[in-house]
Amino acid sequence: MDQTARETAKREIDESLKLSIFCMKRIGLTFDKPKTTSSYLKQQIIFVLSALCICYHVFSELVHICLTVSNSPRVEDVVPLFHTFGYGALSIAKVFVLWYKKNVFGQLLEELSGIWPMPPLNEDAQAIKDKSLAALRIGHQWYFAINILGVWFFNLTPILLYFYRSWQGQDAHIGFVWVSWYPFDKHQPVAHVAVYIFEIIAGQTCVWIMVSTDLLFSGMASHIGLLLRILQRRLESLALTEKTDDEHYQDLVQCIKLHQRLISYCNDLEEAFSLVNLINYVLSSINICCVLFVIVLLEPLMAISNKLFLMSALIQIGTLCWYADDIFHANADVALAAYKSGWYRTSPRCRRTLLFLIRRSQKPIAFTAMNFTIISLVTYSAEI
Repeated sequence: MDQTARETAKREIDESLKLSIFCMKRIGLTFDKPKTTSSYLKQQIIFVLSALCICYHVFSELVHICLTVSNSPRVEDVVPLFHTFGYGALSIAKVFVLWYKKNVFGQLLEELSGIWPMPPLNEDAQAIKDKSLAALRIGHQWYFAINILGVWFFNLTPILLYFYRSWQGQDAHIGFVWVSWYPFDKHQPVAHVAVYIFEIIAGQTCVWIMVSTDLLFSGMASHIGLLLRILQRRLESLALTEKTDDEHYQDLVQCIKLHQRLISYCNDLEEAFSLVNLINYVLSSINICCVLFVIVLLEPLMAISNKLFLMSALIQIGTLCWYADDIFHANADVALAAYKSGWYRTSPRCRRTLLFLIRRSQKPIAFTAMNFTIISLVTYSAEI
């Protein structure tokens, strides 16, 4: 692939990940090197402030949990505090992994541009590419909208409750977004406003982090699935046109090289996201258990805040499992596509080579949580 085609491929990949890149910029991270010193300093300041914001946010929730345990160690008082704390702790883990491996992710995107399907493509390959990118775009838009609307539901709930109670003639006051501890009286007028604004920023920052990492993983995984499906079509069309044995062999060699590059790319991506997936799997499981406990045993039937939180948590972990599962099955289908090809029309040399491809594609490609468990829809169904 020449430099012009590679740059075009990079632009297409960036366009498919624009919502993830947008969210990353909100917390001061980017895969592109800043062009000026002022841009670099601006990014660093935003990142440091974002990190400090969510760290204190999680610390204040942890202190509140400890104080609650010491004052009233009842299950019904303590458990409702854990899922929001867990969400914040998960955000901290993700942002520092994203920051630490920022160059790794950038390199993976650069490598992806080298194997990206570029014109001229046959009709089937172009259709697969268009369908995959359209589905990814719709999925990312919905995921982004659900998370943004969810956090702003929490941000505005205290104000909406204030107006509702005032309309009902009840004693009304504006509360807080989260249940946290502060080393001062947060009910004083100035402190109340400052804390409310801080909690809005902290909650929004957590969402920027969660959305950016989740969309980055799902986008890159979707692109691998796209390339595996194009590889399937190439294999299915093998030897269906009149060519010499050498030409059939060269076509097969190109398919094997692409498959090897995709396997290598998947392994690199798995290594980059493995720690994030482990933290995600463990904390999401705890969060889901805690919020289900609250919904079933403690929360009134008409209350919806925890139900929305549960829906968001299930969508978040379900999205990751969906795209990881797609790669798992797409790689397995490579062997089936090779078997359905016109291999019986080829020379013994091509058949032996094709057999190696089939044997290799039967070895699963899977994302794991630090080898603790495989991330797939089976994992998702077991978790819920």
